[in-house]
Amino acid sequence: MSQIIITDMSFSYKTFYEPIFEKITLNLDTDWRLGLIGRNGRGKTTFLKLLHRELLPDNGKISMETDTELFPYENKVKYPLTMDVIKENIGGLRTLEDNLEDMEALGRYLELDGFSMESRIKKEMYRMKLAEELLLRDFSLLSEGEKTKVLLIALFLRKDTYLLLDEPTNHLDIRGKKDVAEYLRRKKGFLVVSHDRGFLDEVADHILAINKSDITLEQGNFTTWKQNKDLKDEFEARAGDRLSREVKQLERHSKESRAWAGTANAQKYAFASHARTNGVKAYMGQAKRSEQQIKDKIEEKKSLLLNFETTKNLEFEQLETEGAWLVKGKDIMYSYEGRELFFGLSFVVKQGDRIWVKGENGAGKTTLLKLIMGRLSTRGITRAEGLRITETLQEPLWKEGYLKEIITEAGINADNFENLCRLFDLPDSLFDRPLETFSKGELKKIEIARALSMENHLILLDEPLNYMDIYFREQLERAILAINPTLIFVEHDEWFGERVATRIIPVGE
Repeated sequence: MSQIIITDMSFSYKTFYEPIFEKITLNLDTDWRLGLIGRNGRGKTTFLKLLHRELLPDNGKISMETDTELFPYENKVKYPLTMDVIKENIGGLRTLEDNLEDMEALGRYLELDGFSMESRIKKEMYRMKLAEELLLRDFSLLSEGEKTKVLLIALFLRKDTYLLLDEPTNHLDIRGKKDVAEYLRRKKGFLVVSHDRGFLDEVADHILAINKSDITLEQGNFTTWKQNKDLKDEFEARAGDRLSREVKQLERHSKESRAWAGTANAQKYAFASHARTNGVKAYMGQAKRSEQQIKDKIEEKKSLLLNFETTKNLEFEQLETEGAWLVKGKDIMYSYEGRELFFGLSFVVKQGDRIWVKGENGAGKTTLLKLIMGRLSTRGITRAEGLRITETLQEPLWKEGYLKEIITEAGINADNFENLCRLFDLPDSLFDRPLETFSKGELKKIEIARALSMENHLILLDEPLNYMDIYFREQLERAILAINPTLIFVEHDEWFGERVATRIIPVGE
């Protein structure tokens, strides 16, 4: 067990005025399974790079005795076989094997437990739910999920290394996430960034949260942290109005104090109490101290307001149909590149349904949405007459130009669209910026706002939570539950799916 000691650390990027971190002090145990959470753009990846010494603090220091490794990392190994890829990513073991006649190479090989490494790799493959035969397969032919698991195994077989895992479940389906979660539960000594609440519940024993004005550390998993935060938010919500009034009152008092200090009346008051010169100086000093005390109180009150993460509700209405159903699927059959995706699939979509299309990667989830939308054709799908469907795409539809012009051309109600953007915590300044300057997260929010702003009977959401932080996930989740739109969605976030869906269409089973 060792400690990572962070003392008065501050950091800012030179191109940004606002600091990312300011005077942060933390003690972290390298045996913890530490989950790191925070809004997009709050500095999670920056924090990892600071721990990895890829970035250096502007002020303060980070003290740690252990080496660190970042995930994901690029596999630069020249050897093709998966077994050799794992070995080479464990301190260059595969290269050392070719040079064991050299005493220095042999010593390093022994230090890394090279002679027992193959059996250890096979054990880790079993624990990661990977077939042993993959070790003899070309690494480049593995699926993205298999590659992710293999490269994680290589990291955890390294000695005396603290691992920094930046969203390791990207590209994994629900089954893959469960496999990695079960694997990580057996390990210790890592920090993991994730927006998947269920995953964090499974793997984390401590939560580090990057808030608006500070970083907080709590023992427990995500649910424990969330329960404590809800209690704190409830208290701050009740105190919010009072704090706002106190800040305004203090600011008004500060202005009055400055005005009074500069008036002739203030000087007369000082002359009456003291000698001319000493009296003025004494009074002015007292006024400055009083003003500074007021400023300190204002900052104290404002800091209490800073961490109150406001989450707003979505409001939109759908069109109604005369019939009871919107879409029917009966004995659907569809093949892609010679592989049968659906055989005899049947379902009915009714008003008020929230349907989760659930299955592993490659099972045909997105294909089913395209069939329902009419982008692909097959027998067995019937849509209600006059049915209006809007969809969000994995790749946003709008990526160029200015929002004001685009929504006008699309015939979208500007007020509704702008309200949705504000509800998604998008600043009004975005309307004056070209879409080319938007982040992936901002484009994703715009894509969802576009679909929700249009008149429709049915909404199709294809992985709406990609790139989105925990706060947005909860915001969208609560909104859907409150509004109850008719929708069909594909999503690998099991926490979201279990809370939102009224029914499931399983595919690939």
